[in-house]
Amino acid sequence: MRPFSLLRVRGLLQAEPQFAVALPEAERLFGLNRRFAGIVPAAVARACRIASVQADVAVIYCANGAAASRVRAQAKGVASVLNQPDTPVNSIKVKIRADWSLPPIPEKHDIPVAGLNAFKALETSLPEGELKDALERLLSRRHGR
Repeated sequence: MRPFSLLRVRGLLQAEPQFAVALPEAERLFGLNRRFAGIVPAAVARACRIASVQADVAVIYCANGAAASRVRAQAKGVASVLNQPDTPVNSIKVKIRADWSLPPIPEKHDIPVAGLNAFKALETSLPEGELKDALERLLSRRHGR
C-alpha cells in the first residue's frame, strides 16, 4: 500500500509547530489505511482511503462506485478490523469521490529489441564470470534464446 509517504509528511508536520498537532492524526489514519488495505482486495485498497473517524464511524472515500459497493458489502468485517482500542470503529460510512484514489500502477515495459541486441553483443564479448552469467540469465528471461 502506498497511501502517502508518512516519513515525508512527518518531516513536514514537525517542521512547523502549528502543524505538529496534526502528526498524531496523520499517523492514526496511516495505520487505519494500512489495516484497511490488508482486508480488501488490492484494487479496492488503491481506490479507497479512510479520511477520518468521527465518533465511532470511519469515513471512507472511494474513487468509484464499484469500489464503494465492495466496501459496503464488507462493512461489518472492515469495521471490526479497524476497531482498535486507540481508535474505536463500530461502523463505516462510504462516500464516492473521484479524486480520492492512488494513481494507477505504471505498466512495466520490456527491454526494447535494440537494447536486447546490445546486451547480447556485450554478453558474447565478456569473459566467463559473474557479469556474463547475470547477462545470460537476463537474456534467457527475455524473448527466449
